[in-house]
Amino acid sequence: MFNSTVLLLEECKEKLRRTYDTYTSHKNGMFNYNEFLSNDLYREARAIILKLCEEREVEVPNGLKENRNVEEFIDFLCYDNTPYGENISFITSIFNPFIDYVEMKSIELKIINIESDVPKELSYKHILEDISKCDNRIESGDYSGAITSAKSLIEGVCKEIIFSIEGEEVAGSPKFLELFNRVRTHLNLDPSNEALHKSLKQVLTGLIQVVQGLNEVRNKSGDSHTRKINPSLHHALLVVNSAKTVVNFLFHTYEYQRNLGKIKIST
Repeated sequence: MFNSTVLLLEECKEKLRRTYDTYTSHKNGMFNYNEFLSNDLYREARAIILKLCEEREVEVPNGLKENRNVEEFIDFLCYDNTPYGENISFITSIFNPFIDYVEMKSIELKIINIESDVPKELSYKHILEDISKCDNRIESGDYSGAITSAKSLIEGVCKEIIFSIEGEEVAGSPKFLELFNRVRTHLNLDPSNEALHKSLKQVLTGLIQVVQGLNEVRNKSGDSHTRKINPSLHHALLVVNSAKTVVNFLFHTYEYQRNLGKIKIST
């Protein structure tokens, strides 16, 4: 049976091996760490393994846990006083157990693009999976699960924007509205800002109310709490589509203000 998750992990493994082999035989000059493997593909594979580790309650493999791009991973193998240097089989030993697990369990962690148009450089751990979960759960009739996934989608986007600006991953388990308000501060999305046009202030006020409503609906109808309301299809569609709208607005605001130099990005 075709399994895109297995193919993605296999591709990342082989391209990491090729990158490592080329790097260790490289003599002089600059080295292109992304000649064979893009950071986007590496992060997608890393996100899958992080998710599988969480589900299986096992430790994240050394190398993947600390390193978010190809260059960091290769440097980890070669320069961080690890016992893995000059051992290309270490890369295989990281990926193969998860590839075998996915094949045996017929697990399909799909990473797909949908209308929310999420920029790949801001994918944060489970964000791509959470996007697809929203629609997949609606299609399967799991409306409570769709509502929970919609909230997780916004949480993931907020965390990644915070990481991009502050340079550190969000610590602990902050409340949903605290995350959103933290992002609003970074993106200058304050309806009380006198520099904003009146119509934009109204839109921002409405956006804040939408997020507050999503939080309340999720608490009453989501599948991670004791359910007080059994949502119907039109409820789930409203929540999921609202979440996509919020995500789109946050991303495009982030990109716009970044391009104008209004927000500083941690490097």
